[in-house]
Amino acid sequence: MTNEEKLSYVRSQIKMAPFPRTAKAILASIPASLIVNLSVEQLVVVSDALHAAHEKGKAKAEAEVLTEGAIYSPKHERMLEIEVPNA
Repeated sequence: MTNEEKLSYVRSQIKMAPFPRTAKAILASIPASLIVNLSVEQLVVVSDALHAAHEKGKAKAEAEVLTEGAIYSPKHERMLEIEVPNA
């Protein structure tokens, strides 16, 4: 099985399969050496773990933004205040 065939099969098996751009981005973050050496089943586990870690980190960052009431903007090189709705 070629690497492209392997990745195609992995892409169809991961939890993000219904979202092609997300699935492609997840697979693009896996080093080539792992793609060569891991089985399809192992690559599915790695892909799903990468996505879960990303989601966890994103949720934490969003919670911190709400707690701080501001977010850093690299484009503006400063903190930008955001309106935080009362919970």
